[in-house]
Amino acid sequence: MSNPHKRMTLGIQPTGWTNDDFAEIGNDCAYQVILDQTKDAGFEGGSTGHNYPSHVPSLLHAMKSRGLQIASTWAGTAFTTGVDADAAFAAFQSQVTFLQQVGAKDVVVAELAGAVNQVRTKAALAERPTLNESQWFLLARLLDRAGKYAKDQGMQLSYHPHVGTCVMTLEETEQLLGSTNPEYVGLCLDTAHLCYGGASQADLVELSRKHATRITHVHLKNVRKTVLPVAVGRRYSFYQAIESGIFTVPGDPDGALDLDPIVDILKGVGYAGWMVIEAEQDPARAEPLHCAKTARAYLREHLGY
Repeated sequence: MSNPHKRMTLGIQPTGWTNDDFAEIGNDCAYQVILDQTKDAGFEGGSTGHNYPSHVPSLLHAMKSRGLQIASTWAGTAFTTGVDADAAFAAFQSQVTFLQQVGAKDVVVAELAGAVNQVRTKAALAERPTLNESQWFLLARLLDRAGKYAKDQGMQLSYHPHVGTCVMTLEETEQLLGSTNPEYVGLCLDTAHLCYGGASQADLVELSRKHATRITHVHLKNVRKTVLPVAVGRRYSFYQAIESGIFTVPGDPDGALDLDPIVDILKGVGYAGWMVIEAEQDPARAEPLHCAKTARAYLREHLGY
């Protein structure tokens, strides 16, 4: 590339091998295997999974011995309950402290108060929470506070619209971006979660174009065109959707979305953050290393590296 400083950092999440919401999925896969295959497929790192070492020196040794980096950590917040905002903020701060210790720069956030993504008996779309006016105010105010704190520590907060939570749809994503300070709160663009939450192909392209400079972290994944309408129509829980194979990687011909224009938009604005492949899949149904290599080939074709 003519400007190496504009190169994206390419990662892949451990959710192709195991699952943080439903720990029994792929739980027999050792973290060492995930890291070895991450390296083998040609990625530079990814976020940590639930079975990674909690002892920071051990985690750093495992990553550095393979030449891998930690992309981010997930911070599930509880800002909209209206109860003990200081405790909720302190929980966020602990995630930032962990990031500092492991050398990561991104903290990916989703508001999980009342969320149903981990509840196997609730419909991910129909039974998730929605926010009233006072809750939107709380969320925006505390996200700005959290984002400023992260920035003061040299880090970036990226908000992740997520199926089964209070910020899931295109309209809610726009409301969140419009009510928070762009200096402190960026967007984690998760193409498949937004699609599952109701966004069309055209919606995703327009969102990416409109907020291209607000995108500070990317989870690039696709939805399977045969599974999405069934999951929506039959009111699947998030667990049912994952087990049915709703998500897949870029480059899979079963994907419903054309991700090319979104990648082109990011290239066009010089996006230089993490481009993270993510497919929350059951490894018994989708072989992780094959999926990782498929996604890496897609990125190599479209990014040139």
